Amino acid sequence: MKDKIEIPILKTPREISDLLISITKVNIFEKTRVRNVIEHRAFFCYLLKEKFDFGPSAISVFMKTNPKLKTYDHATAIHALKMFKVYKAYRKEYFDTLETYFKVKPDENYEQLPTLENMVNKYVLYKNRYYNAKNKIKTQQEKLNDFKGKIKNLEEFKSKSTAELTQNEILYRKLDKKKMEIYDERANLVLKSFEWQKSKNEFEIINCST
Repeated sequence: MKDKIEIPILKTPREISDLLISITKVNIFEKTRVRNVIEHRAFFCYLLKEKFDFGPSAISVFMKTNPKLKTYDHATAIHALKMFKVYKAYRKEYFDTLETYFKVKPDENYEQLPTLENMVNKYVLYKNRYYNAKNKIKTQQEKLNDFKGKIKNLEEFKSKSTAELTQNEILYRKLDKKKMEIYDERANLVLKSFEWQKSKNEFEIINCST
């Protein structure tokens, strides 16, 4: 890294990346696992977060503007920000000095990005909640339809089972317990009278035959 020189106020992420590459001679947009590149790319993500208030999604969007980093997603940005704390721990003086080169006054368009990102994140959140709720409603509707089907089958079975009943038998099923007991007592007497009548008739038949 060269001696510190007078630098202009930076207004855009592109100006930051250009200056970083110019000072360090490290191409942060190179698709490689070389540690030095990874550390400086993480430092760049840190600058975007600190100087422009970019969240992981906004960092990802900017990184993907470079053809070599089309797969730099939200999770990768989160990992880079997390790992920069580790990288800086053993190169604190170096990165602290490097950061002094970056005096930033964000362009008004970039100042609005964090707000836009929050709006997008909220949209995604509410969209997911909507679809989750919709799926739950669909599941409950299916259960309700299944329950209605069972009720319908039960009613059809009930209708078939009562089709051959007499009017008295149907009315009997609507009585409360106490009235059923009274009905049963009286019906039992009637049934016994039939038995008595049957015995009498058989006796008369025997007498006639003899």
